[in-house]
Amino acid sequence: MSDVPEDANAGCPGTGSAGAGKASGCAGCPNQGACATGQGPPPDADVPKIQDRFSRIKHKILILSGKGGVGKSTLTSNLARALASDPSKQVAILDVDICGPSQPRMMGVEDEEVHNSADGWTPVGIQPNLTLMSIAFLLGDKNDAVIWRGARKNGMIKQFLKDVDWGEVDYLLIDTPPGTSDEHISLVQFLLQAGPLDGALIVSTPQEVSLLDVRKEVSFCIKTKVPILGVVENMARFVCPNCAHTTLLFPTSTGGAEKMCEDSNLELLAQLPLEPALAEALDNGEDFFETNPDSTLAKSFMDLAEKMHRVVVTGMGAISPFGVTVNALKNGLNEGRSGLKYDEALKFVVGSVPGERVEDRWAAGQQREMSRASMFALVASDEALSQANAQNLDHDETAVNIGTCMSDLEHIGETAQKVAEGQTRRVSPYFVPRILNNLPAGYVAMKYKMRGGVEATSTACATGLHCIGNAFQSIRYGNSRRALAGAVECALNPIALAGFDRMRALARGDQPSISRPFDKRRAGFVMSEGVGVVFLERLEDAEARGAQILAEVLGYGISSDCYHISTPDPSAIGAVLSMRRALGNASLDPVQIGYVNAHATSTPNGDSVETEAVRKVFPNQNIAVSSIKGHIGHLLGAAGSVEAIATICAMNDNVLPGNRNLEESEEDEGLNLLRNNSKWVDGHPKISICNSFGFGATNASLILKQF
Repeated sequence: MSDVPEDANAGCPGTGSAGAGKASGCAGCPNQGACATGQGPPPDADVPKIQDRFSRIKHKILILSGKGGVGKSTLTSNLARALASDPSKQVAILDVDICGPSQPRMMGVEDEEVHNSADGWTPVGIQPNLTLMSIAFLLGDKNDAVIWRGARKNGMIKQFLKDVDWGEVDYLLIDTPPGTSDEHISLVQFLLQAGPLDGALIVSTPQEVSLLDVRKEVSFCIKTKVPILGVVENMARFVCPNCAHTTLLFPTSTGGAEKMCEDSNLELLAQLPLEPALAEALDNGEDFFETNPDSTLAKSFMDLAEKMHRVVVTGMGAISPFGVTVNALKNGLNEGRSGLKYDEALKFVVGSVPGERVEDRWAAGQQREMSRASMFALVASDEALSQANAQNLDHDETAVNIGTCMSDLEHIGETAQKVAEGQTRRVSPYFVPRILNNLPAGYVAMKYKMRGGVEATSTACATGLHCIGNAFQSIRYGNSRRALAGAVECALNPIALAGFDRMRALARGDQPSISRPFDKRRAGFVMSEGVGVVFLERLEDAEARGAQILAEVLGYGISSDCYHISTPDPSAIGAVLSMRRALGNASLDPVQIGYVNAHATSTPNGDSVETEAVRKVFPNQNIAVSSIKGHIGHLLGAAGSVEAIATICAMNDNVLPGNRNLEESEEDEGLNLLRNNSKWVDGHPKISICNSFGFGATNASLILKQF
């Protein structure tokens, strides 16, 4: 029903229905009384106060469990101590486990009192950069049972959110009651109204009886639009205090949390052992990290603390058929122009880079050493780093993942001819380095001394998104601090064109309009060249150095069709899995996506399969869909990274690119295939999904959000 609020209790009859405020699903809802009178829920006057309190808290993380006794509060307290081991970070715990508040005992401050002032409640200090607020501080007798009805519980949660004077906080960990009660609904409602929520950590043990309730927590998070950061399996094994031998504490019957996460496309962040020394430390209110610094469990908590990162884009660089720079790409798309033209020498419509020869930025000797792709990668990386103001950072922890689809075939052909003619001494000493797919990334890493690792994913036309997605995951889970990621393609030569033409993959004709994604008359793609590179980093690092944040990366999914080397499975299973896995990775419901940046290359089969996949993943949404290949053609390996940049520009400029040359379509049932540039639909969140699908049955989807 249209009058059912997004964040309503399950079973809400709708605020305008005859059963409003009276149905069983209304029990515990803070708006029950207002709805019963027919007035509907009034604006909550406390929300602005909560927003103000939380405006100085950078990261808010819910700690959830499906049932009690799995170590949720233990995880909260020790994760807080692990985060606070960095003295530059201010960490706080909010203990709203109303029926069993145990944080004061675990943190050694059970006898402390909360001070109230004109600024609100002051949290209890544990150490200079770690504070705690708990319901336990307000109870007269710690042994008394808390026998409160829902309204009082919800009121206390709201009071904690609006009256506690946290000050500047980097991480707030919220210890919640077990299960999925009305307290959770109220808490999530208030937090989401107050601003972005990093997400939830879900705690379990290996037993299936615990995992059953974890699956309910996962469902709760999806329905309430709470991102899931991952799952932590507690008490995965027992560590003997005498010999340090480990044994399984709860042998799994269904594969434990590891199998559940694999099936649900969730990240298993940690499998924590049980050490008796931890129980002793918590009972005594001691710092486990001080008393047991070398224990396996202490190290596991420190590793987990390194995985609590949101990832943002702070710089972009591009070369496209519109020219050199991201602005050239953005302006061309916003103006609806074509960057394609017929090349008399190549005898095909192509998307070549106009204007200056990028090679002319290098001396003749350097041009002999480097491939065109390496030069493109350096130019785009310079632009991305300049926009991010990151040229002079210490890049020891910066990774590079810049891939390419095809080597320099023309250079290979020329060299092969020399060898065939017996002129091996004329073979360039730079021949091998020039054709290596990892050299563009290597040159970038060498220029900026980026020692976080050099990778060059090469997965055909999905290369660009795979590079960005893999870099995103590496930062998100603590393996890298920042990264330059994307892909480059410089394959506009007679050999590559002849090969694709023999596959009947290319569009033929002399007009730029032959690149027409989703159009009834489409007959193949137009080949182009270019590069797209983004600078990714941890949100906290970007904020600390005052960088402009262009977008946030929320999720990433991959799949394979297992059908044919160049034709997608007609069932669309590969594309469906890729998108659904990206949604799962981001803990998003399909209705939260406002735009699909399609891979659609203008091939008959490919475009049809992708639209079928979008209909299956986003049913009954009439979701906006477009491909920019009508504007700039197909950049092969670089397509996904350039299109991700275009999508970020679209979100920030509030202009969705249309499908250029789309006149008549047989694919638009249930979809909004944009004919022209258009504004975002009012009320739709600026969250987009980008698709890239490549030869070899490889697929990738990336979810981006305007920051």
